[in-house]
Amino acid sequence: METTSTSSQLSQLMTLTCRGELAQPMTRANETALTIAALVAGLFLSSLWGIAAGSSSAAMALANAYKVPMVILLSALAALPAGLVALRFANARLAARELISAFMTSLFGGTLVLATLAPLVAVYYHTSSKAGVPLALGSVFVSLATATLLFGRAVKRKVGSAPGRSSSLVPVVILVALFSAALMQFVALAAPIIGTVTQWSGGFDSVFGR
Repeated sequence: METTSTSSQLSQLMTLTCRGELAQPMTRANETALTIAALVAGLFLSSLWGIAAGSSSAAMALANAYKVPMVILLSALAALPAGLVALRFANARLAARELISAFMTSLFGGTLVLATLAPLVAVYYHTSSKAGVPLALGSVFVSLATATLLFGRAVKRKVGSAPGRSSSLVPVVILVALFSAALMQFVALAAPIIGTVTQWSGGFDSVFGR
């Protein structure tokens, strides 16, 4: 029974990621369960990318299996409170649980991109000294862009044509900005994640410092 339930949730997550909505409306309980499933699946998928990105060293790959998911989880937890406050200040036509659901399912979509690119990242890390690092970093930016687009689409679909729907995008912008800012610092704290020191390894000071 549990296997069937898990399979059904993954199928729903893929449908939401690809089509943006399900064929039938979800109950509040189903939405909560799907939100949790999206988070757990997203953390697992990010772990696969972490193993690939650190595959130049067995110790680093093993550490990345938990470090990368922790970086994503902590970044999400750091950004969510401000997003929920912005949701209230903007008087958005969106419930807090709907915002969290859209955020977590978009994270699933972003980490799905990471997992999809993980084999390519691993191959290039072992075969190209020039393309390995740019490809690993590029996959992260593509993942962030994908998650942002999915997040915005999910929120727009949830508010539909309700009056003041544009205000619902305010918490989206704030959540994405703060998630990215937190991610930058947590990556620096968790370094090394890849085998080469880059400009992003030192966090905000390294990226924007003189």
